[in-house]
Amino acid sequence: MKKFMLILVCGVLIVLSGSQTDHSSPIFAVEKLDQSKKPKARKNPTQKNVSKFMQAKLDSSKEVLEGLVTEDFSLIQKGTKKMIAMSNATDWQVVEGPIFAQQSAEFRNAAKQLLKNAQNKNIDGASLSYLHLTMTCIACHKQIKKSVVVMK
Repeated sequence: MKKFMLILVCGVLIVLSGSQTDHSSPIFAVEKLDQSKKPKARKNPTQKNVSKFMQAKLDSSKEVLEGLVTEDFSLIQKGTKKMIAMSNATDWQVVEGPIFAQQSAEFRNAAKQLLKNAQNKNIDGASLSYLHLTMTCIACHKQIKKSVVVMK
């Protein structure tokens, strides 16, 4: 079971760290040319604040993942507590409405379960709670993207 959890956590780490594709190949040359022609969109102050906030949330998530991989329960707790605090901040409410309120509640519940498992030094439970927490993030971001498209 521990090998399975380690593989599962490593897989999540790979997904979260992003693709390390070599963009110097000729295949990407056209994309680079097209991107250089487009003027960069400026973010308004609210977008900048949200981006910084979400980056901080992602950094806390990476901290939890590092704790899971190294079985450092204090690091897991530290990152989880940051995410719980962030989920109660006003910057968290990017979009208002019952769907997002429910998603925020699911995130907090998953984070609280992760914290409880870390406090009990239950690595398997903490790993599964982390995966659930990650899935709540992905579901919310998908919903926000849909909402942005509808609002345009």
